[in-house]
Amino acid sequence: MRMAGRPRQILVCFDGSETSKRALDAAADLVGYASSLAVVHVRRAHSPEGDAIGCAREQLIQRQVSARYLETRGQPAEEIVATAEALGADLVVVGRRKALKRVLGSVSAAVVRQAPCDVLVVR
Repeated sequence: MRMAGRPRQILVCFDGSETSKRALDAAADLVGYASSLAVVHVRRAHSPEGDAIGCAREQLIQRQVSARYLETRGQPAEEIVATAEALGADLVVVGRRKALKRVLGSVSAAVVRQAPCDVLVVR
């Protein structure tokens, strides 16, 4: 599958970390005419409640970018890939966490391997 000049359905993964905030900015930069943005937050089982979606919404409002917001529970890489498939995403944007002696963190590496579309990894 080749990505067209501009992706039509962009999925960005957001957990409130600094790298996910940079990924959200990168995804917002790519949104244009006839494209849409979806923000997914994956909550791990037994994780404390937080307001990652609210933080993402506020960041995008400041940039005047509209988006669809989704929250799921489970293993992040699996949920991100499943959401990309369900939405028919042609681009997934993820932040990269620092991983010792590895180029990518475990979640971003798994998404790159398993995603049904192109993946942009933001540092």
